Amino acid sequence: MSKIVELEALSTFVAPGETVGLGGAWMSNHPMAAVRQLIRDGIGDLHVVGSLSSIDVDLLIAAGLVRELTFSMVSLEAYGLAPHFRAAVQDGSLKINEVSGVAINVGYSAGARNLPFLPMRDLGGSQLPEMAPDFYANVTCPFSGDEFLAIRAFNPDVAILHVARADAAGNCQVDGPKSIDDEIARAARRVIVTAEEIVDTDVIVANASSTHIPGFLVDAVIEAPYGAHPTSLVPVYGFDAWTVMDYADVCAAGEAPAYLEQLRGESEAEYRARVLDDDRRTVLAHVAQDVQVLEAS
Repeated sequence: MSKIVELEALSTFVAPGETVGLGGAWMSNHPMAAVRQLIRDGIGDLHVVGSLSSIDVDLLIAAGLVRELTFSMVSLEAYGLAPHFRAAVQDGSLKINEVSGVAINVGYSAGARNLPFLPMRDLGGSQLPEMAPDFYANVTCPFSGDEFLAIRAFNPDVAILHVARADAAGNCQVDGPKSIDDEIARAARRVIVTAEEIVDTDVIVANASSTHIPGFLVDAVIEAPYGAHPTSLVPVYGFDAWTVMDYADVCAAGEAPAYLEQLRGESEAEYRARVLDDDRRTVLAHVAQDVQVLEAS
């Protein structure tokens, strides 16, 4: 049975008030087309769980759609602080749960294995366990008597991920960095995937080792070219620093409301036409190729 739906059907799978686990990490593989659609649909009151988050989470906060955020980092990296995240934390308008990146990985691993928690070694004097008692607890090993930190399982209502390709049954492949998206998929109650392209199952089978998320985990597949933009999806395209710098400048100038209104008023195809001319696509393709060369060396 085909699981292919249009991007505009995203609201069928994500309800206001739910916990949403976003895939991607640093400046790669974030499900940005889906984030933009959440903003168009105004699906809010969300508890967002992100690990190494970036412009994806900052945009959702700017749009007023995030009630609670569980995170290890939200940053524009070399291009500055995430402005709306920072402001919301400073003025107390956003409930936050700061959890270490390793602990988020462990929590998703627990959720993926249908366990209530998994243990990890202590954080070396960090105050994070005291600041987020709903996610950390002390536990004693029944075999050795050693003390560990127990990390509560993450089981989001819905995971939203972006991949290189998928077939109609939801089998998903990534050729470059994939973060912990496969664990998020296994931990979530529903899984929505946007893909650069939807291909025949024969294509998936021919390169089976790249299939990190099997179709039986996936509820819906959406074809979304440049669906991670402005973050990267190596080896297809690199990180678009120019677009992120434009976003930072717009926010610094107090023009974020107009920026969001433009996103709300255009389709995803219109977004691509506006920000990705042929020259920009060529440059981003070369950036991705350079990344591959560096990784190979």
